[in-house]
Amino acid sequence: MDSDEIEQFWKRARLRGRVAWLEPFVGQHRLGTLPPPAFAFAPEPYLAQRMAEEVLAGERTAVSTLRSDIPDDVPVPEVGDLAIVLDGHEQPVALIRTVEVRVVAFGEVDDRHARGECVQDAASWREHQRQLMGATDADDVVLERIVLVFPAQESAPVAATI
Repeated sequence: MDSDEIEQFWKRARLRGRVAWLEPFVGQHRLGTLPPPAFAFAPEPYLAQRMAEEVLAGERTAVSTLRSDIPDDVPVPEVGDLAIVLDGHEQPVALIRTVEVRVVAFGEVDDRHARGECVQDAASWREHQRQLMGATDADDVVLERIVLVFPAQESAPVAATI
């Protein structure tokens, strides 16, 4: 991940994504100055690529994290949080905003959230996540609903697949 590329992406995204649209009139606000965290949805390049493409296509509208995977000194995501999505080549491709946050027991994840993560239903989501996360029904999960704020390429799909 190249910090210069992320900085350049952030400069474009904060204006075109209307994060800092009032800046010319009222000056800079903290949301418009520092780049938000950048991440890939998966460590495997082909999965990160596929998931980034799902975000850009408007298909992936949800994210989940085991509460125990968030360090105690790091706050749970909040509504309004921004993040930069990296593709399978670790290139910034999207700016997303968190629009809803819920903390629920793993066994209580609903179909709506599962579909937001491109899974057919909650039962299939839980089966997949048990294998991936090693979670039990009693574990708490942080569920985020996200929206695409800015695509890296307004008229073209994300870079070639891996």
